[in-house]
Amino acid sequence: MPQIHPTAIVDSRAQLADDVFVGPYCVIEGEVRLGAGCHLVSHCFLKGPLVMGEKNTVYPFASIGAEPQDRRVDLAYAGPGTLIGDGNVFRENVTIHRGGKTRATTIGSRNYFMAYSHAAHDCLIGNDCNFANSSALAGHCEVGDRVIFGGGAGAQQFCRIGRMAFVAGNEGITRDLPPFCMVHHSRTVASLNLIGLRRSGSRQSVDNVRSAFRILYRSGLSNTAAVARIRAELGHDPMCVEMADFVANSKQGITTYGNSKTFRVRGEKGNPAQSEEMAG
Repeated sequence: MPQIHPTAIVDSRAQLADDVFVGPYCVIEGEVRLGAGCHLVSHCFLKGPLVMGEKNTVYPFASIGAEPQDRRVDLAYAGPGTLIGDGNVFRENVTIHRGGKTRATTIGSRNYFMAYSHAAHDCLIGNDCNFANSSALAGHCEVGDRVIFGGGAGAQQFCRIGRMAFVAGNEGITRDLPPFCMVHHSRTVASLNLIGLRRSGSRQSVDNVRSAFRILYRSGLSNTAAVARIRAELGHDPMCVEMADFVANSKQGITTYGNSKTFRVRGEKGNPAQSEEMAG
């Protein structure tokens, strides 16, 4: 039987695995299903429709599955709800809002949401991502695997963030961010996430991805022409194809290149950009 603290309130419609722990003053409202090993520390709020997989941990004052912060949404309509995978951690005061009309807010597995981070309605989040304190995703954002958002970082509605991308603390994006790229200056792409690439075991593709980055951001080509060139010259590398496909499928344009007056490339006279290591 689940271990439920006497002060917790659990809706009769909830379905809890036998080893779920529900701590003091937690509230579970509506059709909520919690998988094996889920642990609600205390004072957290879960609202259905919500399906949560196994071994998720929810810390005090987190809210998962509440209605969207959207004036156009009928709050009486439960909608498609929230779907969450396995092994996620939701620290203090995290807020995850349910889907609005057409799709569930969906979170994969092994993600870490630090205190006060937020994912709005209809977001789709992959696996193994880190969202540092007070980072925020607006509605309908799509986030690939192994993405990192620094403290206070954010993304505008409908942004797509590619796999292994990185947004530095207190920065924000208003357009799609291609896979493997970093934003750490004034809403612009300044470099590749080379550290993330190496840590992920993708060293064999680093040189090719660097070449794809140069074609995309430093060749002066249009996005369409850059995509065609990447596919022609680097189509043998799946990670380069991933980058090309991401750009080709962007509906609102991709994040632009860094401020040329701020970054410089070593060894390239008169070429304003960042260091060679950062530039990719």
